[in-house]
Amino acid sequence: MPGTTKRGEFDMEEKIYIGAGYYPDHWPRERWPKDIAMMKEAGIKVLRLAELSWSFLEPTDGEFDFTWLDEFMEMASKEGIQFMLSTPFEASPPWLRKKHPEIVRTDNFGRIHGARGLHCKNNKTFIHYVDRLTNKMAAHYANHESVIGWQIDNELRNVECYCPDCREGFIKWLQDRYGTLEKLNETWGTKFWSQVYNSWDEVTPPSADQLTISISQKLDFTRFGSDSTVNHVKRQVDILKKHAPHQFVTHNTMGWYERLNYYDLAKDLDFIGWDCYPSVDGDPHIECFINDHHRSTKHKAHWILEQKNGYFNYSDYNLAIEPGLVRLWSYLNISRGANGILYYRWRSNRYSNEQNPNGLLRHDGSPRRAYFEAKQITNELAKFGDELASTTVEAPVALFYDYDQIWAFDAHKQYRNFDHRGHMLTYYRALAKMGITADLCAPTTDLSKYKVVIAPSMAMVSDEIYENLKIYVENGGCLIIGARSGFKDWANVTIDEPWPGKLAEMAGLMVDEFEVLPDRYANKIAYNGKEYSVKVWLDMLETNSAESLATYKEKFYAGRTAVAKNKYGKGMVYYVGVMGSDEFASDFLRDVAEEQNVDTYNVPKGIFASSRINDNVRYTFYINNNREQTTVPLKESGYDVIAEKEVAKEAVINGLGVLIVKSV
Repeated sequence: MPGTTKRGEFDMEEKIYIGAGYYPDHWPRERWPKDIAMMKEAGIKVLRLAELSWSFLEPTDGEFDFTWLDEFMEMASKEGIQFMLSTPFEASPPWLRKKHPEIVRTDNFGRIHGARGLHCKNNKTFIHYVDRLTNKMAAHYANHESVIGWQIDNELRNVECYCPDCREGFIKWLQDRYGTLEKLNETWGTKFWSQVYNSWDEVTPPSADQLTISISQKLDFTRFGSDSTVNHVKRQVDILKKHAPHQFVTHNTMGWYERLNYYDLAKDLDFIGWDCYPSVDGDPHIECFINDHHRSTKHKAHWILEQKNGYFNYSDYNLAIEPGLVRLWSYLNISRGANGILYYRWRSNRYSNEQNPNGLLRHDGSPRRAYFEAKQITNELAKFGDELASTTVEAPVALFYDYDQIWAFDAHKQYRNFDHRGHMLTYYRALAKMGITADLCAPTTDLSKYKVVIAPSMAMVSDEIYENLKIYVENGGCLIIGARSGFKDWANVTIDEPWPGKLAEMAGLMVDEFEVLPDRYANKIAYNGKEYSVKVWLDMLETNSAESLATYKEKFYAGRTAVAKNKYGKGMVYYVGVMGSDEFASDFLRDVAEEQNVDTYNVPKGIFASSRINDNVRYTFYINNNREQTTVPLKESGYDVIAEKEVAKEAVINGLGVLIVKSV
């Protein structure tokens, strides 16, 4: 039960954790007590330690030194601070790279190609050193009363490596997947351009020396690289859990990074985290989207393991962080399901590539405005954070975010003006405009709880996905299928049946023709007595059992169906054969939401609204991203937990302000 956790144990639903990344190896020991005192004053209760500190933890091969870390942890734990330790493998020490240069990625031209994080995850030597240090750290800290968990590595990437170990691993991966060489040739379509393999030793990754590379081969190599990274995580998780099963294990992803399957990555983690670096002048829908996706990888609370609070280090420009913005970013993440916010970093870095002041303290150790905003948040959460931590985000709609689809499009970029990310955001922003939060989940997820499921541009449809969608719709679900769907198999090969293939019966139609427009052209559709400009990919539909809802207005296919609706089993299937119109997406989704009894709310411009609920309470967040006061109609009356007063009907929220209304 929340509130019963003993020191050294961890309950994710106990409270909202506010912390920071700290680097005791970067600062003099005599400074540590002052930092700890300032952390205590600000309400910082958890620190991320040892990230990228391999040179200090293992100064030379086989010589381990944890004394510096032990000394700091002993000092901080006396003040009630807890720790999340990091396995430090994103940056390997020079002694290791000199002794074993092969641990660094080999590029597709056969050259060693180093950079931070670009280690070969299949290199046997690298695996040996990773496993050895993980074992040493886990054994040393397994019984430390203030260690609550671990972060595996840092911002992992799908490292495309073409070394001998990766070629060997890729062939083994293919043999496990396809069984026989004949099956591989058939699946990849190697009959095209004379790529037929006669023996397994002819099979290679898609390296630069290959004359013919199948797009199915490229897709599988991306899958293999993702799996290799997941295995890198799993090996460390197994070691850590063997020594300390009571400590959590997580990882900090790069957020919207599409080359690594976060569903697979999250399976062995207790929860997933990500590093949040919003732009001052950016679109907050992006951060909401990433939060909703990370929450959906395990359908449970996640953490922000690096929260931006100052200037960014890898940008063409740096706008000043306005007063209230760090607090707003923090609550925006909490509103979408984050139960932990760790600021990056405690004190601004002085060295090398990250010298900009992204820290709660300045380079000289004095507090920045962000320090006081963090303190404000910890004081506010003291009033309601424990109860809030036990709630989950209300999400009546599912929007498919499928890595295999993204990789398939990347492997075969037929039309460069099609942006899979932008297409998903069209649906996502339309939902947000109505105050609807979506789970951004895999198409194999149990869909029974969702009132509406959206599958944008699901080009590849596997048997598993098809069966999942069929069961959902037959049992009364509402499915929206986006354009460019159902025309490929799971190997990224065009099917030999009418489009949208397996989805055709459910949709009650077939795709007769399509057109992909350049940016300078558009067509129009008529829907519900209104015309909309559409562009990019346009499907021309031939309805069978489906009802035509929208028709094209221009060109030779004027009058043909663009959007259709079909009753299937107890449910409903919409096929939306057009892209490129935010206005149409908003109007269409509002009609579907009304038909499916999904509650909607006219969200004022610049406001982000969402709710966290459990059986006993509802917390509704209104985040004002506007720089001026905004009057907001309230979805329900209740109690303003920050200002500690009753509110009803409407409320005025200051620029960059936050309103959280508790109701029962």
